[in-house]
Amino acid sequence: MCFLLNPQSPMKQYARLPFEQWPLDLLMDYALKLHHRTIRREGPKTLERLQQLAADDASLQPVVEEFTTSLNALEQHLLKEENVLFPYLYELFEAYESRTMLQPMHCGTINNPIRVMMMEHDEETERHRRIAQLTDDYTLEGKDSEKMRETMERLKEFRDALMEHIYIENEVLFGRFSTIEEEIVIRY
Repeated sequence: MCFLLNPQSPMKQYARLPFEQWPLDLLMDYALKLHHRTIRREGPKTLERLQQLAADDASLQPVVEEFTTSLNALEQHLLKEENVLFPYLYELFEAYESRTMLQPMHCGTINNPIRVMMMEHDEETERHRRIAQLTDDYTLEGKDSEKMRETMERLKEFRDALMEHIYIENEVLFGRFSTIEEEIVIRY
């Protein structure tokens, strides 16, 4: 099943691979094992570098604040995905693959937590748009130290990976799973 919620999505530019052709369980594994781990590993390192630079350049403080807020919000978001949504999506995938019916999710439908996830994705997209704006699209004109360039590159890479993650979930996973849920979940 190849399905995109929005084939013209501007987020598609961040997809490094043809994710819409991947099996759903592999997409979930990729999101959890690559993106979640990378956010948790690289986010704090990038924040530390930003804080060091901001100690010498107060104009970076708004970037530090936005990125700190992002990491805190993302940690809560990732926990919801890992503990609430994705376990049920794995069950849904297994039921679909084995052609068996499944009981509804404890909150009625996956569309309820998906709505929350997508709202949080929108908030992070906007937050990282502000970071890009604050950093002159990760260039910080006139601030040419090697550490500054490396930190801006890390920040941009973090944003790009996050946008890929959002693309995978919003445009591929969530739509496909909503369709599957309609087919195999028992409704009373």
